[in-house]
Amino acid sequence: MRAVHKGISVKVIQWIIWAILFAIHIVVLLPYDVFGQAVVYSLINVGSYMLIMYGNALWLLPALYEKGHKTGYALAAVLFIAAAIVLKYGSSFYVYNWFFAKKPETFRWSGLMSSMITVVLVFVSSILFYIALHFFRLKQKQDALQKQHAQAQLDLLKAQVQPHFLFNTLNNIYFVAQRESPVTAALLDKLSQIMRYFVDDAPKASIPISSELAFIINYIELEKMRMRYPLKVSVHRAGVDDGLMVPPMLLIPLVENVFKHGVDKQRMDNFIDISLVMKEGRLRVTVENLVAEQQPGTVQSGVGLRNLQERLQLLYAHDAGLQANRRGNIFHATFDIPVR
Repeated sequence: MRAVHKGISVKVIQWIIWAILFAIHIVVLLPYDVFGQAVVYSLINVGSYMLIMYGNALWLLPALYEKGHKTGYALAAVLFIAAAIVLKYGSSFYVYNWFFAKKPETFRWSGLMSSMITVVLVFVSSILFYIALHFFRLKQKQDALQKQHAQAQLDLLKAQVQPHFLFNTLNNIYFVAQRESPVTAALLDKLSQIMRYFVDDAPKASIPISSELAFIINYIELEKMRMRYPLKVSVHRAGVDDGLMVPPMLLIPLVENVFKHGVDKQRMDNFIDISLVMKEGRLRVTVENLVAEQQPGTVQSGVGLRNLQERLQLLYAHDAGLQANRRGNIFHATFDIPVR
């Protein structure tokens, strides 16, 4: 909710509107009051409007209504309106009698009713203001997601470097390697599949979970080349069909983090356990691995996990999250997302 047009922010626009409203109040009151009195009354009126507007939009609604406490919000709103009415009329009544009245004025119910009407109208306006704030926040998130998507596409285009030429070259090398070194040929085939994933699947909004898992397995097989001892890899699925659609590149940060920060290539008991559980419309993905010796209390982490957290926030807002922690010599990384 920052810049909306050429550097003018929503916050600045709000201050401009309040300043205009303050000036209008002064102009309206000048035929009846001296300038100083008109300024003071305008401060009281506009100040009460601001208190009602922001008190409801930024405090009551987020604290109660957004969290599902609708009855509590209704009761709090009634008390809030009553307090605002008393404050608005009471402050005007006190200021007039104390500073401007030649003789004290008595309490008038008509004045209280007038304040009540004004307060209720401003309170209703604060609900519209709250809706407008949510619209700007949603638009900002959409713009950020579109910008990230456009940047990802640009980075992908830069990285492709004539993919058809590279695929053809890899195929030629693969056929030669099949005769000379079948192991090398198998690795080239996995590399080719990974590159095709980046070109064909990564730019899409969603892909089958089977394609994502195939990409992950190919990546792990290539990483195992650098390890002295075998790496035990297990993939567990519960309620997850091959056709389940998910955003691409969600699992790779968890697995990549294992090889960058966790695996001790000198050990013989390294493992990666990948678990995917589908339950009640949500997919929970967990990656566990044995970690290298670290200082007590440290947790393996990297840029990939931070980027994944930001991407989950953009894709699902507060409906998804990433948790990463170490228990003993086992590292756990988990995210939970809605699947529609």
